[in-house]
Amino acid sequence: MTNSKASKQSEWTDCQGGEISGMARRLKTQRAISRRKQVMQSLSIAAGLLVMVGIGWMMLPGDPPAGGNYGGIACSEVVKNGKQYVLHQLDPELAERINAHLGKCENCQRKLTMLRQRLGLSPAKPKTESDEQAVVATSATIAATMLP
Repeated sequence: MTNSKASKQSEWTDCQGGEISGMARRLKTQRAISRRKQVMQSLSIAAGLLVMVGIGWMMLPGDPPAGGNYGGIACSEVVKNGKQYVLHQLDPELAERINAHLGKCENCQRKLTMLRQRLGLSPAKPKTESDEQAVVATSATIAATMLP
């Protein structure tokens, strides 16, 4: 043997009892901690993505939460009374509640716009007193022509 090989062999010492198994346990523990950290990081990223998707989903136009209640009336009631509303056949109190609802609910606005189109009605416009007078005058004219 050469001098360098002999000197390297003299540097090695015998292991104490349990030293290798202790080192193996420490390595396993470190590996488990590293895995947990990776899992936690992955879960944090996934949770962040879910939150972002949820926020994006909520910002999309669509049906309001079940029983969306604006202006003291639920979306289901607006839809149920929609035809009478667009034909101006509702009592003023209910029509006013629907107006308040429509001021805040884009979904119901779209539904009533589509209903108006299906019925061949012009788009909604705010009622004015002159509109009411015109309706009364037209109704009176029609009634007068129908009477003998």
